[in-house]
Amino acid sequence: MTIRSSINELGLFDLFQVLCHNRKSGRLIITDSALGKGAHILFDCGSVCFASIYDKSPPSTGVVLEDWGVLDEVGAARIEEKSRNYETLIDCLVGEGISSRNHLDSFFSSRIKDCVYEIFKWENGDCRFIEEDIDKKTELLVRLNTENLILEGARRIDEWSNIKNKVPSRHSVFRLCDQEDQQLNLKPKEWEILSLVDGLRSVCEINEEVEEDLFTTSKLIYGLVVMNVIELSRDEDETDQAEISEDERIEKHLRRGRNYYSRLNLEKAAEEFEKVVQIDPECFEALRMLGEIYYKLDRLSESLRFIKKARARRPDNQKAMFIKGYLHARLGEVDKAIEEWEELGEKTRNGKIIRLVEKRISVAREWARVMEEY
Repeated sequence: MTIRSSINELGLFDLFQVLCHNRKSGRLIITDSALGKGAHILFDCGSVCFASIYDKSPPSTGVVLEDWGVLDEVGAARIEEKSRNYETLIDCLVGEGISSRNHLDSFFSSRIKDCVYEIFKWENGDCRFIEEDIDKKTELLVRLNTENLILEGARRIDEWSNIKNKVPSRHSVFRLCDQEDQQLNLKPKEWEILSLVDGLRSVCEINEEVEEDLFTTSKLIYGLVVMNVIELSRDEDETDQAEISEDERIEKHLRRGRNYYSRLNLEKAAEEFEKVVQIDPECFEALRMLGEIYYKLDRLSESLRFIKKARARRPDNQKAMFIKGYLHARLGEVDKAIEEWEELGEKTRNGKIIRLVEKRISVAREWARVMEEY
């Protein structure tokens, strides 16, 4: 069975229900041209078992595991080779000592749910369901209850509109209200969040500390705002910008960006490097880091924009060349990827990089040949 429709004609909630009630297995592909995004969701006997959002083309499972921080490039290649020896890909990850099954199930479930809830917000786009058997050895599958996802997704959409009136963004910063002798009757999780509100941490950073999903944390912060316990904080950093030199401002944001990046807080890191580019549009480090960060966040068009500028600033920088090659490959521009990696192979003296580049070029050429035949 193949279903083709637009989101306007057949709502996503209705489509998910149809696939669930008919216990369908296959791949649901959604494109939203307005957002410049795509998504694919895997169903196994009516249960959602995987979801991801991407630019241009869906990433491979190995790339997803790299982007989610589960594996590095070497680990992804090893798991791809070993997966044939296991019944499922998660069995392989557990068997090869990546992590425990409980941890992986919990982590993957959380990421899949976040993707599904984000997809439910899409109001425009086209969708296509292809009925097929899912290869459990190569696909990352965690069975989730589709009806529960539908109910929770609908609830969140209704509540988000109210929450955003008080919590405008994940980057919003809150501080304690000046209230004396205020008697508070809070739940344990609310007390935990309140203890982290200091006028410096963003909603996203607080969410990481309490290890909740962003919706739940935002909802709890919304409740504290309504009770006049906390309030939006103005950015104190902006008040003293005129008092320090331009070079000092750049270095401050670079330092913060590196710190956030080392803690894997990619969105905050990107914010800091974006501030550098606003001050100095030619800063190579900020441009290259934004190219790398947006690649990892699967925001490929933005990544390419910054990495091109970085390459123009320093044409021989090997890291920028390597990332730019991957970007072209992910965007389906195989010839440009090969060209980038060939130039890198000619300029580097690092034997490890040469071997890696040769392997990537070989794979890219084979892929180009297959596409020509197709």
